[in-house]
Amino acid sequence: MSDIAPTPRPAAETIRFPVAGMICGACVSRITRALRKVDGVTKVYVDLQRGTATVRHEPARVSNAALAAAVAEAGYEADLSAAVPTPDAATRSLLDRLLRRGSR
Repeated sequence: MSDIAPTPRPAAETIRFPVAGMICGACVSRITRALRKVDGVTKVYVDLQRGTATVRHEPARVSNAALAAAVAEAGYEADLSAAVPTPDAATRSLLDRLLRRGSR
């Protein structure tokens, strides 16, 4: 028996990943709807200009593979190997305040 406890997964995390094949607003809507249908996804933002999707989800309920499958079912290609974690609004706000103070 090991005394080391496994690292708990966060209740929710936000990731951003590239999505290939988007050319218009209808593509954005189709991908957004597909991702919102996935159980465990709480927020979705798809950026046509950057070619990315930002998804807040519960890792215990939905895997990156499930997110990629939802995008693929909508007719696009998600590159979850290039996914990057994105700080939530509270963390981002704190970082902004700290960085502003440091630049004075």
